[in-house]
Amino acid sequence: MILADLDRELAVAVAALVADGALPSAATRISPGHTWRPEPDADPASFATSLGFELAVLASRHPADIAARLATLLASLPWVAAADVTGRGYLTVKVTARALGETAGQLAAAGPAAARSTILAGTTASVRPLPDLATARTWRRAWQGHAAAVTGRLATAAGAAPIAAMNGERGSFLADAARTWQPTVASAVAWYGLHSVRYSLARTTPGRVAQLERSLAPGAAHHDPLYPVQQAHASAAATLRWATELDLRTTEPGEESGDLLCAPCERALLGLLSWLPVRVASAARRNRPDEIPGYLEAVSAAWLAVRQEAPALPFGGRAAPTDTTTAGARLMLADAVRAVIAAGLAIVGAPVCGGDD
Repeated sequence: MILADLDRELAVAVAALVADGALPSAATRISPGHTWRPEPDADPASFATSLGFELAVLASRHPADIAARLATLLASLPWVAAADVTGRGYLTVKVTARALGETAGQLAAAGPAAARSTILAGTTASVRPLPDLATARTWRRAWQGHAAAVTGRLATAAGAAPIAAMNGERGSFLADAARTWQPTVASAVAWYGLHSVRYSLARTTPGRVAQLERSLAPGAAHHDPLYPVQQAHASAAATLRWATELDLRTTEPGEESGDLLCAPCERALLGLLSWLPVRVASAARRNRPDEIPGYLEAVSAAWLAVRQEAPALPFGGRAAPTDTTTAGARLMLADAVRAVIAAGLAIVGAPVCGGDD
């Protein structure tokens, strides 16, 4: 995937600068993976990194000087369209349309491993099961338990070594079951379903926990945020099933998919999909599991736009593909959407379809 490929090339470039004496040997221990951020002009094919700032601290040099050296090395890659210094020392890399398109094939091939990376390799993460919401005395306790469990899942997906949670870490939460409590959380689970409540917990930011009791009160006018994400996954999966019935095939990775997926809505979706492993690692590092549901909801909305404006199937109206090659590339994009949403929902503790298990 693009950012993983860029990480590898940056590691090679940093090693070359160390060999030239431009950087100290300690520079090779800095992982570029956590330094990526969307490029300010919102170009889906552009990615910005603050690596130059971290290296500048080690080398006592200006970040822009280091970013310029890295840009020169990356610009020589055939799949990099441009590499430039922006701001006070950010390195912005723009990849070719073909490289961006190949992200779809890579994510589809990765399947359940689409969210995995080595960005947090060398760190550890406390891993615990998703909490039994029936034992949560308050919404804050429920949110704390779920956020801690999902954060551990995010970290291990990003390469952190799992360690079991200490007894004391779980004890205070489990002890709630023995206290006098109002069945607020349990009532919400009975009314809305376990997975809808879990997803709502996962997407709640730290400052909005108090609103859970009101928004998930039984009988409240509650818009289930999990539903459109599940629907997007179902839509992508249905597209692939229909393609099988029609004997259509996806374009294999490395072929023309990058040139064929050129509509603005397709490029926007490809840009979003390429960020999944970085978003997972960032959410773990920041202890912000709510960032993943937000990301999945953005992917779902982007897929809806693609399904309407660049459908993969021949009965998609005027925008339907007129050749099997374009149809195949669009089917690969649907497969990537299916993989990304499934991987993200698995981490936050929700299924890809409705109902509770």
